[in-house]
Amino acid sequence: MFDDFRSFVERLDEKGELKKIQGADWDLEIGTLTELSAERQGPAFLFDQIKGYPSGYRIASNVVMTAKRQRIAFGIPEEMAEVEVIRDWKDKFRQCRPVPPREVKTGPVMENVLKEEKVNILKFPTPRWHEKDGGRYIGTGVVTITKDPEEGWVNCGTYRVMIHDEKTLAFYASPGKHAVIAREKYWTKGEDCPVVMCFGQDMILFGMSTMALPWGMSEFETAGYMKGKPIDVIKGPITGLPIPATAEIAVEGFAPPPSIESKAEGPFGEWTGYYASGARNEPILRLKAIYHRNEPILHGQPPIKPPANTWYPIPLHTAVTLWNRLEVAGIPGIRGVYVHGPGNRIIAAISIKQGYLGHAKQVGTLAATMLSGGACSGRYIIVVDDDIDPADLGSVIWALTTRCNPEDSIEIVRGFLTSPLDPMLPPEKREKRDFTTAKVIINACKPYHWMKDFPPVNRASDELRRKVLDRWPNIFR
Repeated sequence: MFDDFRSFVERLDEKGELKKIQGADWDLEIGTLTELSAERQGPAFLFDQIKGYPSGYRIASNVVMTAKRQRIAFGIPEEMAEVEVIRDWKDKFRQCRPVPPREVKTGPVMENVLKEEKVNILKFPTPRWHEKDGGRYIGTGVVTITKDPEEGWVNCGTYRVMIHDEKTLAFYASPGKHAVIAREKYWTKGEDCPVVMCFGQDMILFGMSTMALPWGMSEFETAGYMKGKPIDVIKGPITGLPIPATAEIAVEGFAPPPSIESKAEGPFGEWTGYYASGARNEPILRLKAIYHRNEPILHGQPPIKPPANTWYPIPLHTAVTLWNRLEVAGIPGIRGVYVHGPGNRIIAAISIKQGYLGHAKQVGTLAATMLSGGACSGRYIIVVDDDIDPADLGSVIWALTTRCNPEDSIEIVRGFLTSPLDPMLPPEKREKRDFTTAKVIINACKPYHWMKDFPPVNRASDELRRKVLDRWPNIFR
């Protein structure tokens, strides 16, 4: 694993996974090249000599949008099957022993310190990623750091961040996010919310910030556990919040209550593939300081229209916590969990060894309540038998079309939290800020009460396959 973002980018270069581009325009050109490469499963990009900016102010994009690069980022063995990757991380999380961050006096992020009149976030070549975006979004591959004022724990989350002007950023986050809950506690007390944002950081910390960890579980401490050593942090001179010592770019500031100040944010082309949320007044962040490394690299992680993958091909950010929560709830027989669809958030496939009547329905109902935290999360829950690999969407669809009776195997349950990013929220619900949706729970398992009489599967047995391959060992090489 890597201690900073640039070490990861250098490794991609060594592996032939990176293409360097000089002279691109921050206004749409970088975004379009990133989109085209993502659609083609092409290389990661490192942009330099960006139009209007000095050499050395760089942007790295498309860095984890293939399974190979995701495996490099998080130290995942190349030969490990995808559902086994989810199982491995699930087991690690179950055994998590938090490793608190280590406070240090300084670090590379403090190579350049800008305060007061020198604060100017526009010094960094932030792209306008999509044609209809309402502004330049510096926060795509971002870690936003807040602290619960009552409980004292520190949260890291990934939320979109638009530049308003040289000293002001947007601070958008969907309802229910941990940062939203924390900042509202400050506002209720009539206080501004202290915030740190980092734009280019240790990939494990970034990975933790994209996961739906339980309330009170620190991403810093979990990242330290996953790395086997503490994350080095510097106490923010202004906010007191921890700043990752090896971050490429970091800012400190305060978010005032929206009743005091808010600004129009958006629209922004999102991971659902739409501009669903439009432009509306959202909270802001008043910048008090900027810190950055020499020759900083901005992490660009812009949403791309599906089926190009916005985040990770292997859904560590959604499937790991879902599997763990099902097991913690005491549900037996879980054989695999995977999440498909845009953002790897919308279609959850859960493989079970059926043990009793109602087992599949129980799993599906619980999973629908547990997969949450964003637009459309867990809109479709599909429960399949243990002979189905949940990571193989083709096999899941086969089970859905041959083992699901639409008359009695599909249920629609209303009233789940979604987000303004949900393109299916009707205008009247948006107007009332009623961000709720229905979820579909599908039992695609063989009917339990006549499972033994279900038609056999047309597939060569494992034993016969081994015997034939032993006789013809080189035929598929």
